[in-house]
Amino acid sequence: MEKQRYFAVVQGSLEKHAQEELEGFGARVLQEVPRGFYFSCSQAELYRILYESRLLQRVLLPLLSFDCHSTKYLYREAYNRYDWTQLFGVKETFGIISNVGNSAIKHSLYAGQTLKDAICDRFRSVYNARPDFTTKNPDILFNLHIFNNHANIYLDILGQSMHRRGYRKKSMEAPMQETVAAAMVRLSEWDGNTPLWDPMCGSGTILAEALMFACNIPAGYLRDDSKITKMPGFDTTLWENTVREANARIRTLPKGLIFGSDMGYKSVAAAKENLKNLPGGDKIEIWQMRFQDFDGKFSGYVLTNPPYGVRLGNPKQVHKLYQDLGDFLKQRCGDSIAFILCGEKALIPKIRLRAHWDKSLKNGNLDSRLAKIVILPDRR
Repeated sequence: MEKQRYFAVVQGSLEKHAQEELEGFGARVLQEVPRGFYFSCSQAELYRILYESRLLQRVLLPLLSFDCHSTKYLYREAYNRYDWTQLFGVKETFGIISNVGNSAIKHSLYAGQTLKDAICDRFRSVYNARPDFTTKNPDILFNLHIFNNHANIYLDILGQSMHRRGYRKKSMEAPMQETVAAAMVRLSEWDGNTPLWDPMCGSGTILAEALMFACNIPAGYLRDDSKITKMPGFDTTLWENTVREANARIRTLPKGLIFGSDMGYKSVAAAKENLKNLPGGDKIEIWQMRFQDFDGKFSGYVLTNPPYGVRLGNPKQVHKLYQDLGDFLKQRCGDSIAFILCGEKALIPKIRLRAHWDKSLKNGNLDSRLAKIVILPDRR
């Protein structure tokens, strides 16, 4: 099928990994730019990406591209060069995400307002009525990006961030974004068959992403992707076949594969509530306990995101926690590989175990570091 050009929005530090993921689906990366990259693929490949990608934030379809030095010109081009009435109906709602940088137009909100006016006026010219604009769950979502006095207007194909999987019903303070947890699983090179444990699991995001990877559960399995029908040339049969084929690859969770624990009973309850929404999630064992109190032995993969900063209160508590974690890994997790997402690079030495490597992995606004630590077998 003919290749179409799209734009992938990616969270900072995940660009390279997201490109590798898309190439695995058969897409071709064309150009890296701020916020993501352009790629091309067939419609069949696109539908797999939209339903199965674990690392992308959004996939945008380019609608208009033009030089733009003023809001007057932005309005004129948006009004004249695209028939918005062919994309959605006058009784449907629409939204706009706008970003500007290094351009004559300085304010993102004003740029978005101008595009909104152009779309509404185009509807008035046809129907003598206009659709409603909303920032909360619109029926169709557009993305306006103006950089170096050049405007690009896109359709957000799914109309929402793809990090929203649909399993998170309960959340604790400062939850990890799903795409970051998925990146941890990917970077760990976990095979999906060796035991995995998150000893500070919080509301269970790492456990959920590990489950989805191990059991081939598509990232969009629970997500409401119904807004994809707004995409020009949408093929219902092809989309339904894509979903059906992906769901057919889901496998049963092997017993004793994934474990979690946390000292907080609310965290354990939230993790169980979230995981039960996924196939096999209710089979994951989650214990309420401090990892410091574990007196057994574990061999496998340890993936975790320890609390830091405001979540603990002061640096001394943070440092003590990381020291305890290092002791736990050395004494209780021989012949294991640990991947620790640290709130900052300076925390890695506090574990007091040599890091095989550490890589930038932004978690929200934090430039976190993912450290790989290989724990040798206990010879005692």
